[in-house]
Amino acid sequence: MKQVSCLLVVLALVGLASCMPGRLFVEHDYSYEGHFKDYNTFNFLECEYVDSTLLCSDIQEAIRHQMEARGYQVANRSPNLLISYNIFRNDLRFRGYQQPVIRDWVVTEDGDATYKRIDYNLDEGTLMISLIDAETYQVIWKGYASRVTKHPNYKNNYFKGIVRSIFDQYPLMATARR
Repeated sequence: MKQVSCLLVVLALVGLASCMPGRLFVEHDYSYEGHFKDYNTFNFLECEYVDSTLLCSDIQEAIRHQMEARGYQVANRSPNLLISYNIFRNDLRFRGYQQPVIRDWVVTEDGDATYKRIDYNLDEGTLMISLIDAETYQVIWKGYASRVTKHPNYKNNYFKGIVRSIFDQYPLMATARR
């Protein structure tokens, strides 16, 4: 009986692994200029991915779900954050930064924190999501995952899991309005 249970667990894990894209690389960077404690609302910029409006709506819905789960509200007028997202079809050379954990930095807002540059060579099919301060138009957080189009079935809500993996890097919650 114990062997059957172990076999079922192994089969379940193999089944889950086969649904996920191979070697998905997920990372994020943020700006020390961001006022993360002040953001409550968001809205989207136009989707720049021209191949499919269905793809844009799938990604946008997944982002909306993640933002709302963190307490942010959609605002058609005067949002605090604007959200941009895009899929880069080709390989991408990208400059990232090694930084303190964002949650820790938001608590301390260490003015002496520095950016340590890291150059990445991201594989084709990189989904990049940017949170932009609507007042300053400065990108305050950027999350990205590469190899997202390597999976043969990347339609039909495929991006929910990828967007969630990206937003796992953004553990911040919206501040309550007073």
